Amino acid sequence: MKNTTSRTLELTIISGESISHPGKRPIKKNAYVTINTESNNEQLSTALDADNGSYPYWSQKFIVDMPMHATFFTLEVRCRNGSGDQAVASARVPVSDFTRWCFPNSYLHFLSYRLRDRYGERNGIINFSVKVLSSSSENVGDAGGCSAYSSPVTGWKHGGGGMGHGVAQGVVIGVPYRY
Repeated sequence: MKNTTSRTLELTIISGESISHPGKRPIKKNAYVTINTESNNEQLSTALDADNGSYPYWSQKFIVDMPMHATFFTLEVRCRNGSGDQAVASARVPVSDFTRWCFPNSYLHFLSYRLRDRYGERNGIINFSVKVLSSSSENVGDAGGCSAYSSPVTGWKHGGGGMGHGVAQGVVIGVPYRY
């Protein structure tokens, strides 16, 4: 029997950009990503990227079981060197960035997030994709709990309205911005 208090995600860690060690020294090799959720019973991490330096490429897929009450998950870029593993940068990803809108289950979201080091300074970008495979809202319809907005012709329907009138609230998600 399926646990209705969790959602299953397909999370693909794709790549990183401009990642450096503390002190702005570029990473040369052995970067990897760990995935942390509020209920991590097991450590999820990518393989080491030994070839691409500050622009690591993983393209590794994970199936992650997250509780419905989880508000975010964390992606942490780490580097393995002679003295052990070192945390380089991380990004907290709000679950609402891919569950808030009325997209059908199994809709593939491609996201890029700004990484921050332990002092809060910018330290590169991480690119990943996420797809909600199943959740407790599946029994409501194909639109991930938004069956009231579902249309048999198009699959889903835009809520209408203009910017700032209760639809989008003027929020842009998943797009890095240099400031």
